[in-house]
Formats: sequence, structure tokens, C-alpha cells
Amino acid sequence: MKKKKLGLVALLFFFFSASSAFSSDFIVTPPPQSMDKYYSDSGKVSEWVAQMRQMSTAFSAIYVNLDKKNWDLAENKSVVFAESYKKASEMIPEWEEEFDLKAANELKKSILAKDMKKLGTASEALGKTCSHCHSKHNTSVWARYHWPSTKTIKVLDPLDEKELPYGVFMGKLSDSLKRISVNFEQEDFQQAWRSLDNFKKRLISLRSVCSRCHVDEWTKGSTSVKDFFVGDDILAVLQEIKKDFATGEPSEEVFKKNIDYINKRSCKTCHLVHQPVAAIQQTWQQKDPSTP
Repeated sequence: MKKKKLGLVALLFFFFSASSAFSSDFIVTPPPQSMDKYYSDSGKVSEWVAQMRQMSTAFSAIYVNLDKKNWDLAENKSVVFAESYKKASEMIPEWEEEFDLKAANELKKSILAKDMKKLGTASEALGKTCSHCHSKHNTSVWARYHWPSTKTIKVLDPLDEKELPYGVFMGKLSDSLKRISVNFEQEDFQQAWRSLDNFKKRLISLRSVCSRCHVDEWTKGSTSVKDFFVGDDILAVLQEIKKDFATGEPSEEVFKKNIDYINKRSCKTCHLVHQPVAAIQQTWQQKDPSTP
């Protein structure tokens, strides 16, 4: 019976930790500036993330050892958890109220006393604080520290031979793509061909943007981030369109199929991945231009 109850308590904690219940008035606000120092080196694991991992691992270790009936080691891990939990509560002063230090201490005491009822109560209280904090702040932390702002990115336009702000360049890229379809529909295939060439040049230039954010992906395997959204499959489809143009009587069916592929596999999927966070960042910057 005790083992069953302990398993339930553990499941409760993991449920609260892994799932975030968002309130109806959920608002994504910028993280406090006191967090910036923990993400100052983008090449290393954030000190904040490292602290969270230490705390989570210590908590899991408590239950692993209780399941083995190793109360001494569980007690040892509860001390580690309580200390790491307290340290985390002090790292971001603005989030101090998110932590329940009393529950962390009660957890430690309940293990020392081998009191399963108090252990369950403390665990549930801690699980709720974790779930609440994660649902309230995770999205803003991801948007702020894990997605570099596009306002810092410039792209070389191969047509204008100028470095342009990312947003301006994307506007020109979109215009190039639209001109292909407009000219095709008007049966001006020569201009459609030229527009296709312009779009292809800009698409290839866009590939350089990937490495501005995906800094460490290049040596991890044969698959590159450039294989997504702006990969060789998109260039191959553009070549198919060009070959069809070269016949002098391009097929509307073939053209539509290939343009739809570009729209769905390049434009749409890239926007679905990147635009939500970019929209959050832009909203923050409009409200406070000093926001990074």
C-alpha cells in the first residue's frame, strides 16, 4: 500500500512538471532583466537551466531511492533538493514568490520522519509551484533567450548588392515569388522566368541566415538546418518550373503543383516555426524599444 501511494505521489509531481495548465488570461511578458546574466554566454548551458536540472534530478533521485527503500540516500537527496531549490528561489528576485520554501523543508522533514502522508502533501505542493511557474514563464524565457531577434540580422540582397534588414529582405523575397505567379497567369513567360531567377538568387542568399541562430548545428551530422525550408528540394522544384518554361508551352498543372510545393514546404512551414516567437518579440519591442 505504501509503495502504491508513493508511486501516485511521484506521478503527481511528474504530471505537474511536464504539463502546463494555462489560465484564460495567459499573457507572455518579457522575463525580468535579472535573468539576462544567466544567459550572457550563448555558447554555454545557462546557469539558470543548470540549476533547474540539478533541482529536478535531485527530486527524481528522492523517489528512485524511496522506491528502493533506501531512506538514507533519499534523505541525502532531499537535502540536495532543498538547497538547490532555495538557491533557485534567490536567483531571480522577481520570481521569489513562485517558490514554496516551506514545502521544500517539509519534504526533507517528512523523509527523515518516514511520514508518507506529509511526504505526499509536500510533493504535491512543490509540483504545483513548478507547474505554475513553468506555465507562466517558460514561453517568455524561450522567446527571449532561445530565439535571437531578427532585428539584429541583415541579409545581402544579391540583386541590389546591399545588406538589408531581415524584414525588408523577406519582403523582397516574397515579392519575387509572387511575380513568378502573376507573370505566369498573364502568360508573360519571359518575365516569369526572370522573376524565378530573382527568387532563386534571394532564396540561396536566405540560406546564410540559418547560421545566425543555428550556430552549433553544422558539425553534428550530415543533415544541416539548410535542408529545411530552403533545402535542395526547393531548388529542384524551381528547376522543374524552369524546364517546363523552356518548352515554350508550360503546363498550368505542373506550374501550380510546383508553386504549391514551395508555398507549403518552404514559406508556410518556415513561418509556422518562426513567426509566433518573432511576433512576441516584436510586440515587446513596440511596447519597450529597449527590449533586446
